[in-house]
This record gives sequence, structure tokens and C-alpha cells, in this order.
Amino acid sequence: MKLPTKRPAKRLWVDLSLTAQTEAGSAVYAWEICHRLMRQAMPMQVLPLTSPFRVLDRTGIRRKFNALLRDLLWRPVLAGLEARPDDCFLFTNTFVPRKFWHRKFGVIILDLGAWHDRALLSWRGRLGTRSLPTVLAHAAHIFAISEYTAQDVAREFAIPRHRINLASCGLSKAFLDPPAPLTTINNVSLPPRYLLHVGSLEPKKNIPFLLQVFAQLRQQDENPASPQTEARPSCKLILTGGESWHDASLRQTIAEHPYSEDILILGHVAPEDLPALYRQAAALVFPSLLEGFGLPVIEALSQGTPALVQANSSLAQFVANGATVLNTFEPDLWVRGLQEILASETRIPEMQRQAVREAFNWDRTAAIIRRTMLGAT
Repeated sequence: MKLPTKRPAKRLWVDLSLTAQTEAGSAVYAWEICHRLMRQAMPMQVLPLTSPFRVLDRTGIRRKFNALLRDLLWRPVLAGLEARPDDCFLFTNTFVPRKFWHRKFGVIILDLGAWHDRALLSWRGRLGTRSLPTVLAHAAHIFAISEYTAQDVAREFAIPRHRINLASCGLSKAFLDPPAPLTTINNVSLPPRYLLHVGSLEPKKNIPFLLQVFAQLRQQDENPASPQTEARPSCKLILTGGESWHDASLRQTIAEHPYSEDILILGHVAPEDLPALYRQAAALVFPSLLEGFGLPVIEALSQGTPALVQANSSLAQFVANGATVLNTFEPDLWVRGLQEILASETRIPEMQRQAVREAFNWDRTAAIIRRTMLGAT
């Protein structure tokens, strides 16, 4: 009697090329989703695809050379990957090689900022956005990380909203338990009172506006309206986040700031140190011009730290989670908001912190992607 041939397990290939390019929120999303899928996958296989040609932490000619090798060698190798008929591919960015347009693949849309404004990307990134309409037309599954992004994709590309699946950001494991206090990060001593911004030093983060607000805040602290105002330790500003292609000119602006000595740039912070950095901050100040989700906001709120954001793109959603959502980029309004927080030492109540931790869950998002793409239960 001939025994039935055992069918090989389905395979889901996950593109992790972002993790070789940046340490920003997009890379965090790719890494978290891939590893959660790997834990949930049995009896399926989840196989990560990571480019060996890193540009992260590379500078000058070495960075350019690796980027060239990535385009000339890695992407063709990826496109030539031998695939079974029932293999699925998940791309955590929209750089989908042409050969995959005729395979079963899903694509995760973080935001359409670069589509609406090509100046938000480097020249290489701008070239990549040109294929976005074709990529979406061929994708078997489309995921968006927020309702705002889903609506933007549906409107911009005339895609029925029901074809777009929500796959929101979550909180990494380090944010679920109270962190131990820290006195230094990256060999920089943390001040007793500081405002915090987490995000790459790129145009859409609107750092020049944040610097303007900080200057005005410090000026008013030094010249209070009432002579009887109680003196408090000066509040510093900490900027931290993954590297960006556009940060050189911004660093020059920071160097020329009237309070440059009170602006600390930490660069990339290890994931295990981020919860304490948020928890010890007086407030997260996040005046971004556009966000597909806004991961730093839920990370701050989960640690009880107030968050000031602008009511644009996906950021407006966080008013329900305890964030202060401001309706204008008016420096006076932001300064008043910060002064109120600093004077009252406002914190997010524990009930709201717990609600944030329960609402934004990487495992739940990975399960949505898995079920959608592979029909797994």
C-alpha cells in the first residue's frame, strides 16, 4: 500500500530589508511582526529575508557602496528566489521587485507621506514610490497600520476600503513592566527634568518647530510674567531616534540654537532603555507633520508620560488614549501646554496606561496578518 505523500508546510517569506537600512519605527514594525509571526506560525514556516548589504551605521563611500550592492545584487537575488506555488510573501515596505507582482504577496503601508510629498525621501526613495500604484494593484493583500492610513490609501488609489486590513502598531515587551530607573544612556547623563522627542531627524518630524517652542519656553522661564513665580530647575530637551538621510542641516540648526547646551541628542537608544527614558520624561513633545501611526505616542502613554501631539494624520486618534491633541502649530499654545504639565507634574493615570497596553498588541496584529494571508486559525 502506497502511503500518502506529506505536503510540505506552507511558507511565508517576510522581507526584513528595512532593518538593514534604519532603526526608525518602520524597522521596529518589520522586526516585531516577523518575530511574532515566527512564534505563531506552526505548522507553517515563516522565513525572514534580510539583505546582507547594510547601510545602517555606514557612512560616506561605504554607505553608498552598500546601497549600490543592495540595488544591483540583493534585489535581483530576492526576485530570483525559488518559490513554491503556494508560497506567500510579506513586504514591510513598498519596494516590491517586479517579479513578485505575479506571485502571492501582501504589502504593509506605513503611510503615504512620501507619495504626497516626494521631498520627504532621498532621491532613491523617491524613485521607489513610482511603482506604488502597480504594487497595490497586484497585491493579494494590503495592510495599513492605522485607520487614517487605510482611508488615505483607499482614497488616493481608488481601492475599496474593505480590501485594506488594519494591522496597527503594538508595544514591545519592554514596555509592559515598570522599568528600572536610569541615570545615563549612551554615556549621556539624563537631566532631572526634560522634554523628550523620539523619532528620526527627518523633515516630517517638524523638529525646527519643536526647537522654536523650546526656545520660547526657556525664555519665558527666565523672564516669568510674575516676579513671585517660584524658580524651578531648567527643563532640557532630549532628541533621540534612528538616523536619517536629512539630519546634517538640522544638527547645524541645533548647534546655533540659543539653548543648544540644553539640547541633548542621544541617537539610537537600545530598546531595553526606551521605557525608562519615556517614564522619566516630563512630557513627550511630538509635533510631527504626518504619521502613519505614531509609535512613540503609545510608548510614552504606556509609561504614564503626557504626550503633546498635533491633530493631523493618525495622531488625532490618541486623544482617546489620554494624549493632549493640539489643533494648530501655534508656538504659544504648545508652550502653554508644556507649562501646565511642568507646573502640575501631570502623569497619565494607571487605568489609561493599562488601556493603552491592552489596545496596542503586536501579537494580535501578527495574528491578523497570518490569518489574512494564510488562512490560519
